[in-house]
Amino acid sequence: MEATIRAIQNRINECIKHDYWFLENRIFLKLQYFSEEQSKSFLNQELADATDELANLHDNTVIQSITDYIDYAESLDFLWESTFIETLTSVEKKKYANFDTSTLDVKQYITKNDSYDEALPYFSKIVKFIVLSKYVLLLNKKVEYYQSPKISGEVKKVSIEPVSDVKPQIKQTFECHFDDRQIEILTTCINEARIFTEFVTTETVKRIFDCELENYLRVKNNRLLAYFFASLDDRNLITHYWQSVCKSNPFFLSSLKGKPLKQSDLSTATNESREKLPKGSEIIDKYLKELKKH
Repeated sequence: MEATIRAIQNRINECIKHDYWFLENRIFLKLQYFSEEQSKSFLNQELADATDELANLHDNTVIQSITDYIDYAESLDFLWESTFIETLTSVEKKKYANFDTSTLDVKQYITKNDSYDEALPYFSKIVKFIVLSKYVLLLNKKVEYYQSPKISGEVKKVSIEPVSDVKPQIKQTFECHFDDRQIEILTTCINEARIFTEFVTTETVKRIFDCELENYLRVKNNRLLAYFFASLDDRNLITHYWQSVCKSNPFFLSSLKGKPLKQSDLSTATNESREKLPKGSEIIDKYLKELKKH
């Protein structure tokens, strides 16, 4: 039974990643075109709606069983590690134990979220609960960003008429503070995943995140680079506006043309990496999970 549950877990993780990235991309696009006040209002309403829906889901006993076993920044085996199985009825437990995991298609879930709720009770609710939990963390981070007096002052300085055309001021740094051990982990990750056409040193990686790199690095796979930064963002380790940072600090040359990657290139690569995980993504996941421990 354990092998079946873990296989189901892997598909759930894929669904979670897809749905969360959809919400993340949606909020990123909207905030680019909102004024400061519009952004605050939008974020507060989104936060209220998300927490209400999250609270309603949490009323379910089965959902409660996985709550204490989840690190929302990682894809853990919470179905097996929690008391989820024990909470199911005998009929529901049998459905999970006998389910043919080869029939579980993420694309079918995306088309119709409740497609598997009959065969796998609570499937869509589990996905939604994790996605909303991660989304609330993101929204709280954004609310804090726009409530910062420094940010508020910067936005007002660049305000123009009409107000609806104002874009929020974006800090052009990765807003990260990795220590030496974390830089070592990131360096190993980058080299093992072969993100660039050459191996990099810890000093080079530190300069990347400090936005002080002096020479270009050619990317071996645009989608893998995008996956790397999006995964750091997903874990709240760098700014959500990392694509804009890369645009302002053009350190990376595209894998095909050898020209500096534009923000549109990174956006396209990110979307493509969501549709199909690039080779090497599992290496990135492994090291970023390790990174969170330090």
